[in-house]
Amino acid sequence: MSKLKELTAEQRRIAVGTAQIYEHLLELDAERKAFHGGLYWKTVAGRDYLVRTTGPHRGNRSLGPRSPETEQAYREFTETKRDLDLRIKSINEEVARQAKFCVAAGINRVPRLAADIVRSLDASELLGSHLIILGSHAMYAYEMAAGVQLKAGLLQTEDLDTLLNTKSEIELAGSTRSAGLLGILQDVDATFKPQRKRSFRAVNAKGFMVDLIRAPIDSGGLAFTSIGSGHDLIADQLRGLEWLTALPLMTQIVIAENGFPVRFVVPEPRVFALHKLWVSLQPTRDPIKRKRDLHQAEAVVQLALDYFNLRFDDAAIKALPKDLTAMIPGLVERINARRAKTQSGQTALPPGFGDRDED
Repeated sequence: MSKLKELTAEQRRIAVGTAQIYEHLLELDAERKAFHGGLYWKTVAGRDYLVRTTGPHRGNRSLGPRSPETEQAYREFTETKRDLDLRIKSINEEVARQAKFCVAAGINRVPRLAADIVRSLDASELLGSHLIILGSHAMYAYEMAAGVQLKAGLLQTEDLDTLLNTKSEIELAGSTRSAGLLGILQDVDATFKPQRKRSFRAVNAKGFMVDLIRAPIDSGGLAFTSIGSGHDLIADQLRGLEWLTALPLMTQIVIAENGFPVRFVVPEPRVFALHKLWVSLQPTRDPIKRKRDLHQAEAVVQLALDYFNLRFDDAAIKALPKDLTAMIPGLVERINARRAKTQSGQTALPPGFGDRDED
């Protein structure tokens, strides 16, 4: 049954330590954004005024003439900003040091390009609010949260799926709004190009694909279909994606191939598993991908039951559409039966024969 191996105590220690350090860095980065730009004194008609610069897209504003209050504000702003910069520099050095331990411990799992892209989405304040990570890459979050490593075949993929939340408020920095998702991808790898005009997919020189997808939009509903205001990727509409945000999202720190951490935001594991199973049953689904969808669904159900202490008969799950809940009995029974077989030490097939379901 098992498609996983549990992390050792040492691997867990390193993973937890790295995640804690990185979470602290993210907190400092968020605090530092409040100090974007700077303060300076500007003389107008022989009088000094304290001016706050907030970047090319937001302009400058006066905080008032020189006074004990504005001088104090200048000192506090300057000192706090300098202190944050020093702390961020120190934590970044610690993250780089910790990355070496992650590689040595063998917990460096996420392909580097995908990790770099998600980290850039996070830095642009898109992750979680406007975009979430789907598909096989979401499996890295589930395995790390459980403290296990899934079989490589369940994870390997040449594309990164991102789900656009079409109903979220589009309040983004001017630079992000202008560049869009395509611009962010090209900052990571300049070879990313749209697959075609007004495409939902960008492809780099090595064939790695990033897809932007969305749930169907209610007729008459106000929603957006892209991040950027220019020639950005246009989200492709797929049925069933609205289910993936029906329950609270999961946030998890994962480790890239180079050992550096990155924050992933993915669907709640039970919804992900049920949606994967539903996708595997669609007649238009690529037959080759169906089996993988099924195995991914089973693996995440196993994690949900055995590691996350989640149930498939609680109120939150029962409130999901019948398309998903109708599949629960068969899926859970299948996992329980295979678990019982493994725990009893029984072998379903003679030595030398593999369980087809484990392929």
